[in-house]
Amino acid sequence: MGTRIDKGAFAKGQLKSKEDILIEGRFEGEIETTEKVTVIKGAYVKGPVKCKEIEIMGIVEGNVFADECAKVFAFGKIQGDLKTGHLFVEDGGILAGKIETEGRSKIVPEEEGKKK
Repeated sequence: MGTRIDKGAFAKGQLKSKEDILIEGRFEGEIETTEKVTVIKGAYVKGPVKCKEIEIMGIVEGNVFADECAKVFAFGKIQGDLKTGHLFVEDGGILAGKIETEGRSKIVPEEEGKKK
């Protein structure tokens, strides 16, 4: 299944994994995985994130380095710099920082993003 910070939980430190990471609560510190990081709505991360792929529905306050893909959904927010291969931003998603992409990027209306 991977690593998980449950809703209502708070963790601080350095989180390194070779599996998916799911953040439902609060985490402060560095996150690094060779797989996917998911930050659900209502979750909060403060610190740098390095991963293959990231999906953000909550708040990430820190620089994000996603090798393959970054997805920021409605209510999602990155407050920091983002470097990724591909970028998907749903209507309502917020990016507050420098953005660097190496591939294609897509911004979709909220209705289209919800069809998935």
